[in-house]
Amino acid sequence: MKHPRIERIEHRIEPLRKALAQHPLYNRLQTIEDVALFTEQHVFAVWDFMSLLKSLQQSLSCVSVPWVPAPHPQITRFINEIVWGEESDLDVHGVPNSHYVMYLEAMKELGASTREIENFVTQIAAGASAQEALDTYAPNEAVRDFVSYTFSVIHSGKPHCVASAFTFGREDLLPEVFIQILEESKNQGRHFVRFNYYLERHIEVDGGEHGPIALEMIAALCGDDEVKWKEAEEVAVRALEVRLALWTGIAEHLQMRNVVL
Repeated sequence: MKHPRIERIEHRIEPLRKALAQHPLYNRLQTIEDVALFTEQHVFAVWDFMSLLKSLQQSLSCVSVPWVPAPHPQITRFINEIVWGEESDLDVHGVPNSHYVMYLEAMKELGASTREIENFVTQIAAGASAQEALDTYAPNEAVRDFVSYTFSVIHSGKPHCVASAFTFGREDLLPEVFIQILEESKNQGRHFVRFNYYLERHIEVDGGEHGPIALEMIAALCGDDEVKWKEAEEVAVRALEVRLALWTGIAEHLQMRNVVL
């Protein structure tokens, strides 16, 4: 049985979930070229997902020395399993790699440019903050706002807020659309092995028991603290609002590209 406050959050965000499911972006993804342009902006969300995940790993497992046992072993296992899968999965050749790098390889296979995201990550590796790198390399305002919000939640230092953004704000509805486009391209003699494999792994890794345990994680982190529950609820709402804005920004970019063509 779900915690009543979880049910309250889900009821509050249901209109936002429906808006995402019915977003015009899906109708604008018709060709491999459309998908390639989509990935050039969506890749920033693929990248910052790892920062959300790593923030949770730091909060919910012991990553310091001397080691001490974590208070919620089941949730620690859940987070570490996701890190294992996202950071060191086997790629299409059976070689360990992160889903982020696998996404970059899929982008290149599609003919998408990886220049902005790779320059962005290079600047961060050189010591820049995420915001500094965004100001230089974010492809548009929607991407900048999306990643900026992610890091505002991380920098809040509140694990229950990070868990809420992670659980409620990262529900992607695109694989079915992508798979249909890939099938049509395959019928035309165009094969995109890396992107197809990435989608298969994305669906497989995100399936199963992850959803219920993610909700248990939020319940454990909020406990009986009404302030934490309210903060988790507000983060869930805002995380989906910025996701909607990101989808709108990408849809507008696709529309402008098609008008120019």
